[in-house]
Amino acid sequence: MKFDPNNPVIQLCATGMQLEAQGKIDEATASFQKAWGLACTDFERFTAAHYVARNQKDPIDNLKWNMDALTYAQAIDNESFKGHYPSLHLNIAKSYETLGDMPMAHEHYSKAATYGDTLPLNPYGDMIKSGINEGLKRTGAKNYQHPVIDALIDAWCKRKDLRPLAQILPAYVSNLGTDTDINKLISALSFLSATRCLPANEQQKIDALIAELSA
Repeated sequence: MKFDPNNPVIQLCATGMQLEAQGKIDEATASFQKAWGLACTDFERFTAAHYVARNQKDPIDNLKWNMDALTYAQAIDNESFKGHYPSLHLNIAKSYETLGDMPMAHEHYSKAATYGDTLPLNPYGDMIKSGINEGLKRTGAKNYQHPVIDALIDAWCKRKDLRPLAQILPAYVSNLGTDTDINKLISALSFLSATRCLPANEQQKIDALIAELSA
């Protein structure tokens, strides 16, 4: 779903962002509130609520507006709109974390991670993914570990075999055990398997890992 630059709600939110960038927080907040007052569709309410949430001084109000934004986003029957879910759940998770509710924060960081594949492959997407991963770590998630992969990495390091290390390490060291992260690891292992660059015993271990993780 594309943003219509001529939509008055969108224009007010854009004005608010400009004012915010100038340090005029109160004026920016007033512009966001005015946008909320004009909003009459789920899309407009989602947009306005998302921006109204930004400068709420009370963390409870911040959580409320973030939850409202998610509610209106979920009411929009458009598959492409799921691309907004990672940032929406990230914002809600941060609100809960600020309030000291770590279980709920972890739940929404985890939900954000499940929609990670909808994020664009650009600096914005990388920023959101980083925020999700750091939030998961702060709320108790641990990096994924597998003894077979650990042993293989040790062997590759000892013989300075850079090709498998370069392929597997990025998908392994940042893996938090979410479905999205496991799928990325499976993809990396599958690509490595297809290169057939490993000794037969390691090739067998890689193929067994792919089958295990895919089950």
